[in-house]
Amino acid sequence: MKKIYLLGLVITLIMILCSGCILPDGKPLTTESVTEKAEERYGAGKVKVKQLDRKTWEISPTDYPDIKYTIKQKIGHGGVIPVPAYTDDDNRMEILGKIVLHKFFSRKEIKNIEFSDSIIKYKCNVKSDQDVEALCSKLQAMCEYMNEHYSSVVKDAYVLAYFKEPRGAVPAVAKYKKPAMRDKISKSKIISYLDSKYGSGTYTFRKVPSDEVSHEGEVEVKLNAYPDMPFYLATSTKQGKRGQLTDTLYIDMIYNLASKFPASEYDSSSYLEVEGEENLDGERYYGVLLRRYFNWGDETGVIENMQVIRKALRSYLDQYPVVNYSDYPENKHVVKTPICMKISVQF
Repeated sequence: MKKIYLLGLVITLIMILCSGCILPDGKPLTTESVTEKAEERYGAGKVKVKQLDRKTWEISPTDYPDIKYTIKQKIGHGGVIPVPAYTDDDNRMEILGKIVLHKFFSRKEIKNIEFSDSIIKYKCNVKSDQDVEALCSKLQAMCEYMNEHYSSVVKDAYVLAYFKEPRGAVPAVAKYKKPAMRDKISKSKIISYLDSKYGSGTYTFRKVPSDEVSHEGEVEVKLNAYPDMPFYLATSTKQGKRGQLTDTLYIDMIYNLASKFPASEYDSSSYLEVEGEENLDGERYYGVLLRRYFNWGDETGVIENMQVIRKALRSYLDQYPVVNYSDYPENKHVVKTPICMKISVQF
């Protein structure tokens, strides 16, 4: 075993050393290759290309005199073995955004918009259906305008819009826990915990067998009120409560309910997804991510229909006390499971 480990370490070191001394895969950009690439987008003779430095070119499409952007050569890594390779990116969507965004969004809203290569990313916090409706109308109008007036510029580009409800109160026990293994906990301790929290006779539990996909060896619990929605016991890792039993009820019920939402009743596309999310944007969220991707021009009414689905999802979640109270089943502390709606548009 030790020899295998050392061999793997040697191979890894060789790969790292070699990746720093071999030539990048592919060909570097030239004025000729940049011109060819630009003409594929705008048409032969319809673009001016000017080299600014060894790795940067300025692109000026003659059909769009207000558009002037740069394309830059970079070296990235790809594949199973991280071999250096030539790549490039451009800032055309950022340049276009500076021209277009102010027509539809306020200065405050524009501060929430980011640019990345061929992507415009818009993140907005929403508190009501009215907020979502207003911002979706702006998104729809902006996409229509860009497609009508700058179709060649936006070709293959993306607009990603996030409509994020604020996070609710996350149960304190949710932050500090690790899976509880059945073989390390007595049956009497499990029953004592579950009886005290959920009531005697209101649940069943079992050890997850090894032939199941996940949670092998853990304690799976099902409440009689939700017989098809499992959650799991855990032990606290919080200082002062280390080793005490807790569980994953709140987040697992969000996962369960999200997976059971009848999304196909509203949209049959495989690009519609509804998922529980413990973390979002690098922070704990404990909510539901509703997302839909579509190609602009291939479908119509998607943005409007997503608002309908979001409202239906909210009504659906509101039916279940288990995700509307952070202290279920005592039901003293009301929470609102947040929904983040993401719409991805590709031109």
